[in-house]
Amino acid sequence: MKHKILIVEDERDIVNLISNRLDKEKYDLTIALSGDEALHLIKTQEFDLVSLDIMLPKVDGLTICKELRSRNKKTLIIIVSALDLDESKENAYSLGADDYIAKPFLPKLLALKIASLLQRRFEMLKSSMEFEKIIQHNIAMQRFLVNNQRLLLTPSEYMIFETLFSNPIKIFSKDELSQILYNENLGNIDRDGVRTHIYTLRKKISEFTDKEIIKTIRGTGFTLYEN
Repeated sequence: MKHKILIVEDERDIVNLISNRLDKEKYDLTIALSGDEALHLIKTQEFDLVSLDIMLPKVDGLTICKELRSRNKKTLIIIVSALDLDESKENAYSLGADDYIAKPFLPKLLALKIASLLQRRFEMLKSSMEFEKIIQHNIAMQRFLVNNQRLLLTPSEYMIFETLFSNPIKIFSKDELSQILYNENLGNIDRDGVRTHIYTLRKKISEFTDKEIIKTIRGTGFTLYEN
């Protein structure tokens, strides 16, 4: 079965660059040349991955990103934008983007990222049933259970674990987790503080399971479901 991919981009030259790099035998491509067209598509269809520009006619890409993520947690979102600013990247990630590529970009790099993310999504879905038998999340009560035993977490620990749990595809750096804690008014916790929180989380989780839940990706950050 082909992966369904939506390319949201108002410049046809860039659309052609992207689509020419994607294997038509593997991917079923849909193109949206404006924000309102993209919004209609995500409301009426499901996609495995969306490549999304920010500066679009009628509806901007970040609005689409937010709407898409609220509707579907599993769809992968790659932002491809000329806005190569830390603030733009932080906004995109906070709204649920899985990756961010700045223009100008190498079409080959985007194609490789798409293939990599879809492979990780496939691996994650294979292991998620086993994982969900171990971890239960009560969103209303803001609680996590591990093998039916409640994790006693501080607000900062809960926010870190909830971020990783809700975005199992994405690898979060210490800086990104630090920024999320700051944005949630949980204090100005630096990289060392995030590392300490991860250590404490692992220790608490290990009281109820031998399975390694939070994975370290050397030189990058932390994630769940990494094989």
